[in-house]
Amino acid sequence: NTLPPDAVIEHVCSHADPGMRLVVRSSANVEDLSGMSAAGLYESVIGVDAVNVGDVQRAISEVWASLYSRRAVLARRVAGVKQADARMAVFAQEMSANALSFVLHTQSPIRGKTSVQAELCVGLGETLANGTDGTPWRFEIDRNTGKVDVLAYANHATSLRSRATPPNAGQVVVECVDYTRQDLSTSVEARNAIGKKLLEIANTLESEFGSAQDVEGGFLGDDVVVVQSRPQPQ
Repeated sequence: NTLPPDAVIEHVCSHADPGMRLVVRSSANVEDLSGMSAAGLYESVIGVDAVNVGDVQRAISEVWASLYSRRAVLARRVAGVKQADARMAVFAQEMSANALSFVLHTQSPIRGKTSVQAELCVGLGETLANGTDGTPWRFEIDRNTGKVDVLAYANHATSLRSRATPPNAGQVVVECVDYTRQDLSTSVEARNAIGKKLLEIANTLESEFGSAQDVEGGFLGDDVVVVQSRPQPQ
């Protein structure tokens, strides 16, 4: 694992739009293996100023260094993964100011191929990716009927939000969540509408990649943003 030359980072940052914010995160060959979940194991850095070379460099270094954190080393040892086999790439994505974020299993770990399982939270997806204390909304969506069964209602006390308007556009803030104002907690119609969109995403990605997928993404206005899709462990 080698950090990119300064000139490369400077070149990339020089082409970023002013005000753009990044999520800098890991993609490792030792994530979510059988017998080892990597949720929150490796660092992600959110809200990085895309035109600030120093901030981008520090974020890349922080994420890469997390491959050798004490927690990561011990987790691999318990799972029987050789430390010498651990590899990590670090990638930077433009941050999406999601109103809702989701993790989607296109084949439910509980009900199998007949159902899609989704977990959702308010705001940015780091609440899900980092295993934040609390419970997300957890839905089972029937592939044949589209019926949404609620396995759990969300109760995370706070959410991560990206401010969408100047002068603080892109700034990440922590906000308390009032679930009496969240449609997914109060409205069957809202859950059915989200379930329909998630089912469409699941079917599209399975068709495209030819296998069950683990998907991360979010809802930004009327748009669905998919940030990652990878084969679902069997």
